[in-house]
Formats: sequence, C-alpha cells, structure tokens
Amino acid sequence: MKFVAGQYIQRNSFVHSLHPITKLLALLIFTIFVVVKGVWMTHIAGVLLLISGTFAARIEIKKVGQIIKLFWVFLLLTFLIHLLFTPGAGGVDWFIFHISPAGVNNGLLYSLRVFLLVWAASLFGWTTSPVALGDSVETLFAFVRVFGVSPRDISTVFVLSMRFIPTLFDDARQILWAQRARGVRFSGSIKEKVKNIIPLVIPLFVVAFRRADKLALALLIRGYDSALPRTKIIQIKFSCRDFVFLAFLLIFLAVIQAIAVRMG
Repeated sequence: MKFVAGQYIQRNSFVHSLHPITKLLALLIFTIFVVVKGVWMTHIAGVLLLISGTFAARIEIKKVGQIIKLFWVFLLLTFLIHLLFTPGAGGVDWFIFHISPAGVNNGLLYSLRVFLLVWAASLFGWTTSPVALGDSVETLFAFVRVFGVSPRDISTVFVLSMRFIPTLFDDARQILWAQRARGVRFSGSIKEKVKNIIPLVIPLFVVAFRRADKLALALLIRGYDSALPRTKIIQIKFSCRDFVFLAFLLIFLAVIQAIAVRMG
C-alpha cells in the first residue's frame, strides 16, 4: 500500500492557497482543542471540521480510509489499553484487567482522538508543499539564532526527513518482498515474528544510512552553506483569507468549547 499520510498532493484549492504558517497555527489550535477537552461533542465537531477541510482541499475522501488501514494497529492498541485498564462501575475485574462501560467509552474516545490528530496532520501535509513548509519552519524558528543555531539547518533537516518518509516506506516494502521471496515468513508466534523481523530491519537501516550519506555528499558537492544568503523563487505572503480563516476557526472552536463546558 502506498504511503499517503502527509504526502503532498498538488491541487488548486482554498486550503492549498493558505499561508503555510496559517495552516501550521490551525493545526496547533486544532490539536489543543481536541486534547484539552476530551468529550464526544468536541471530537464530533473535529470530525465535521476535518471533513469540511478535506473537501475544501479537493482531496479524495478515500485517502482518509487509507490512513485507517495504515494506522489501524495503533488505533486498536489504543482502544484495548483503555478497555482493559480503566476501572469503573458495572464492570468486570480480573487480575490487573478491568473491563467496564467507562473503559469502552474511553477506548473509543481516545482512538478517535488519535485518528483525528493523524488526520489533521495528514491534511496539513497534503496541502503544504515541502518547500513552503521548510520556509515556514525557518521563519518560525528564527529566534534560535540567539543561541547560535541556524534555523535554515532545522528547516532543511525537517523537510528532508518528511521527504524520505515515503521513500523509506517503499524501501521497507521492497525489502519485505525480497525476504519473502527468499523464504522468510513473517507469521507464527510472537517470538518467531520478532526473530524474523531482523532480516527486515537491518537492511532497512543499511539502505537508510547509505541514502543519507549520498545526500550529504550531494549537498557538499553543490556547495550548500546555511550561513549564505538565499533567495526564494516563490514569495508567500499573508493575505486577508489567512486572517479570515484563522478568525473563523477560533470562533467556531470557541463556541463548541463553550457549549461542551456548559453541558458538563
């Protein structure tokens, strides 16, 4: 399955046209909104908000389903942890495990919360090009110059890391196919699975380090120096739509938060 979480998708949409810092602030505000008040009402409002944002970005809704396929194990693990370790009235206790209606509620709620955060981060990546994201990170971390750190180095590392996540995902898939062709089976008991995962992890690390070494050499040959002044092909500036979008988001989330607090 192709890696889709956060990989940039070029579209001509309202969300794509927003300033990258605007979208980064929106992601931060949404994260705080979902995490601080963990009730069903805020999470359902978050689902509606992300559905609207996905359609506004002209992104196929099937991408969201692909995220679920990619992270379903983590979502299931989140649900099981809360299901088995949340004591409550009307539940069943056995050894260290506690199964109760409160555990079911918390398991579903926290799984939905994790999914919303992954979805929001993916939507940000779908609508923000790596170059624009790097420029935004460099602007946001401009204050680190006081400590003798180059914000351009931070943005470069950040962008390259995001760029190579899909590549590493494809490398892992190719290595998996190659090991299966050689007779390695990734099934059986937990001990056997851990033992058989070594032929997958070690070649993946070797490929990753080789790729990083080639990239460092390429940057060195091209004369990359973060201390030198650099011009930008595309100048991204704040516009009225950025302020209107942030104002709408803050008002909408504040209203939902106030209703959730009033309802207890």
